[in-house]
Amino acid sequence: MARPVIELSVRYSESKLWHSLPQARFCSTLLPYYSFGQCCQIWHMRILNHLFWHSIHALFCFALLGPVGMVLAEAPLRIAPMPMESRAVTAQAFNPLVSYLERQLGYPVELVYFDSNDQIVKAMQDKKLDIGVMGPLPFVSLKKRGGNVEPIAFFREANGDARYRCVLVRANSDAISPKKLRGKRIALTQPLSTCGYLGSSAILRRYAGITLEDMQYRYLKTHEAAALAVVSGDADIAGIKDEFAAKYSSLGLVVIAQSDPVPALSLIANRDTLNEQQISAIRKVLLATPESIYRHWGHTMAHGMVPANDVDFDAFRRFGNPDAIPEYGRGK
Repeated sequence: MARPVIELSVRYSESKLWHSLPQARFCSTLLPYYSFGQCCQIWHMRILNHLFWHSIHALFCFALLGPVGMVLAEAPLRIAPMPMESRAVTAQAFNPLVSYLERQLGYPVELVYFDSNDQIVKAMQDKKLDIGVMGPLPFVSLKKRGGNVEPIAFFREANGDARYRCVLVRANSDAISPKKLRGKRIALTQPLSTCGYLGSSAILRRYAGITLEDMQYRYLKTHEAAALAVVSGDADIAGIKDEFAAKYSSLGLVVIAQSDPVPALSLIANRDTLNEQQISAIRKVLLATPESIYRHWGHTMAHGMVPANDVDFDAFRRFGNPDAIPEYGRGK
């Protein structure tokens, strides 16, 4: 008889034995039918089996291709998604990409979560992360801090372009205009978000002749949270990516101003942890991904990729100085 799912789910969620998201996903399918200890044993046997065949694969690569083939026998590739939505939504979006990379590269890929772009930047600097999914501001900031990083590819937007816009949105029921924003409450994502302080400031200077220092602003971490703050009435306007303005338009969000186009989300490789052969292999796999595969990835990644270069970020560098971004909000 199957063990009680609710009881085991509690033990599963509270356990300190789960070391990774892949282990949790695997064991969650076994818990209704096996004891807690049996589940752990099955997982560890699976790892041992994987390591055995991984070793055989590594020897084959070396014998067939020489040192280049050993690119396929390295430690897990650590990739961090940009924290734009909740972890549950982010995992659902990125898991298909992770599985695809594992199959194509021939070695494990580990999804690593961070709560802020600044944490991703620091992890890249500390050589604890191989690839970060970033908007232009985190990348420019990382380069400015001396990061040894290289853009791999941009994710195309729904319109096929590898650029997007930051926008200011209000509630449909509010007739507020850009010229009447002084002193109003604005919800922002986070300090090191492209559409956060820097992107919203650029829009305000153009359309309202003011800066964020003339308003009350709060950092709410994600585009999702900033958008919903306007919907709930906790903020008068929000600075978010145009994709999220469209996503929540059915809840009454209206765009009142927008920025110039900025580079789309990109995959950034850490040259301190990956060599040229690895970066080239990852770029080749991603850019050759067929539509039948990537259309099943999360909405941010479901439209394909194009090559990315450092010079593509030059226009955004004129938005302002990342070092001048306040760490905390202002006002209520």
